Amino acid sequence: MRTINPGLFARLMRLPDAARNDLLEFLGATPVADAQLSAVIDSIAERMVRERSGIRMEPN
Repeated sequence: MRTINPGLFARLMRLPDAARNDLLEFLGATPVADAQLSAVIDSIAERMVRERSGIRMEPN
């Protein structure tokens, strides 16, 4: 069993419930390096900020 870096775990736990649950489920099924996990958390956090501000960076 692989453990999650405590700093990354803290960042993951700050995500909204739905995103956090999905990511934890994914991590339970897929080996992910710390750098990859950090990038995924950053991506989710950036998307949340864009959604809150109403800015869309991706086409519909």
